[in-house]
Amino acid sequence: MIKFRLIGITFALLALIGLSSCEDDDVDNEAIIGPGTVDTRINTTGSLSSLEAALGVASGDIASTLNGTGPFTVFAPNDAAFTALAETLGFEGTDDITPAEDLLANVDSDLLAQILTYHVVPENLEASSLSDGSILTTVQGGSLSTVVTDDDIQLLDASDLPETNPVSNIIQSNIFADNGIVHIIDKILLPQDAIDALNFDTRPSVLEWATGTDNLSSLAAALDKAGLVDAVTALDTARVLAPNNQAFEDFFDTLGDNYSDLEDFDNDAEIALLQNTLWYHILPPVDESIDLSAGARETLLEDNTVDVIASGSSFEFGDATATMASILTGDIDANNGAVDIIDNVLLPQVALDFLALLASDDLATTVVDNGSLTILEEALIATDLLGDFIDETNVAFDSTATNFTYFRTATVFAPTDAAFNDLFDALGTDYTNIASFDTEDELELLSELLLYHVISGQMASEDLEAGIVTTAAERDIEIISVLGTDDFVIGDATNDINANISTPDVFARNGIAHVIDKVLLPQSVIDFIDSLDD
Repeated sequence: MIKFRLIGITFALLALIGLSSCEDDDVDNEAIIGPGTVDTRINTTGSLSSLEAALGVASGDIASTLNGTGPFTVFAPNDAAFTALAETLGFEGTDDITPAEDLLANVDSDLLAQILTYHVVPENLEASSLSDGSILTTVQGGSLSTVVTDDDIQLLDASDLPETNPVSNIIQSNIFADNGIVHIIDKILLPQDAIDALNFDTRPSVLEWATGTDNLSSLAAALDKAGLVDAVTALDTARVLAPNNQAFEDFFDTLGDNYSDLEDFDNDAEIALLQNTLWYHILPPVDESIDLSAGARETLLEDNTVDVIASGSSFEFGDATATMASILTGDIDANNGAVDIIDNVLLPQVALDFLALLASDDLATTVVDNGSLTILEEALIATDLLGDFIDETNVAFDSTATNFTYFRTATVFAPTDAAFNDLFDALGTDYTNIASFDTEDELELLSELLLYHVISGQMASEDLEAGIVTTAAERDIEIISVLGTDDFVIGDATNDINANISTPDVFARNGIAHVIDKVLLPQSVIDFIDSLDD
C-alpha cells in the first residue's frame, strides 16, 4: 500500500516546513574511524535508528549489499528527517508507535528501496572531495548535485528547483568504514522515479517562490514580519503581485525617514499597515480563474480593488495613488496559484490614511497652536504633562510608557482660557493664573485636574455614548445626552454644572480633542475649593 499517494503536494510541503532541521549547522569534519562496514556504522550510530529500520523494510536486502565489498558512500538521513517526512505525509503515530514507525509499517517496500538506494553512491567520497556543482550518480541510477559554501555541504535531489530549497544538509561527515564512508544528512532525498510514482507536484508554492527568489527576499521578510506566513501557505488558488526588493526600498522612502527597513515596523499600527498592504497584493480567482484581464480586480484586503490595465502584451496595476506598477516577470507558475514580480509596492487607501496620520499634528501641538487654549498649555508645562501628549513617530510599543502616540491614543476634553478664568474666580484672589500653583501639593492637584480631562483611546463625537467614563486621573466623568439627542455635555463631580462641547473633533496624530467651556472638577478639587472658605 502506498499511503503516500494521499498527499499530492508533499514535496512542496517538505521544503516549506524545513526538513533541513540543522540547516545552519557547520559540517562536523572530524573523522570517525573504526572496524565494520557502512551498514555497521548505520546500526551503531544513535541518530540513524529509523534508517536502520527502513533498510530492513525495503525490498532487495539493501543491508546485505552495504555489508559487501563496496566502496559505498551513504548519505544517511537522521531520525529527525524520517519523523519530519512521516508527519508531513500524515503519519501521526500512536501511543505505541512513532510517526516514523507508522510510515515504515505502511510504505511500499519497492518504492522505499528506490528512495534508500538513491542515498548511496558507489564511490569513496570524503567531505573534502565534494565540490560545488558536483554531480553524483547513485546506486538507484538517479543523480544528486552538491552545493558547497565554505564549510557547508548540501545535496540537491531530483526536483532541483532553487525556489523550493530542496536541500539536504550534511550535518556530520566522514564516518569511515571498511567498505566506504557515511555522511549524516537532515532530509530524505527523493529520486525522480519516486516523485513520478507519488504524483508529487514539484512546482514551488507561492510562498516558496518568495522565500527562494533572491529578488523577493524583502517580500518574504515582510510576510514573516506581518505574521502572514501561515496564511499565504494556506492559499488555495490566488494570483500574487510580488514587489521586488527595490520596490520595498521605494516603499520605505515613501513612508519617510523613520522607516528604513522592516525592523522599523515594531508596533501594532505598523504591523497592521504591513498586513493590509500585503493582502492588497493578493488577487483571488474570478469565475475560478486567476488569469489577468483589464478592469478592477478584488483583493484579499476587503473592499479594496486593484486596477488591472492592459499594457501591450502585458498588464500594469493601479492602486490608491497615481503611481503604476509594472510586471517585471509574469505568470510564474506555483502549485497554489501564480506569481507576477512587480516593480512597485501597491498602496491601498489605508496606507495613504496612515501616511496622512503621520503627517498630522500631535495633541500637544494642537493645544499649543489653539489661541483659546493658552492656559491649558501653561498648565501642561507646569505639571510636566506636555510631554505625554507629544508624539514621536515610529515609537516602539512599550507597555510601561505613559505618553500617547499614534497607536496609543487619547481623547482630551480641552477647557478654554475662559473656562480656566472661571476656575480662578472660584478659587479666589490667591489663584489668578497657573503660576499661582507653586507648591508641590498644588501642582499635584493641578496634575490630577488635567488628567481628569483625558480618556484613553480616541473617541470622536460620533462615538460618544451616554454613560460613566473613567479618566486618566482614575476618577469618573459622565457623558450626558441632551434630552435624548445626539448632543452631549460632560458632567463632573459637581453634579450640577456641566461642560458644553464648543468645538468637537479636533483630530490629531495621537488622539482627538474636544474643546469645552468649563474646567471639569474632580472631588479632590471641589474639596480644595471648599477648604479655602474655612
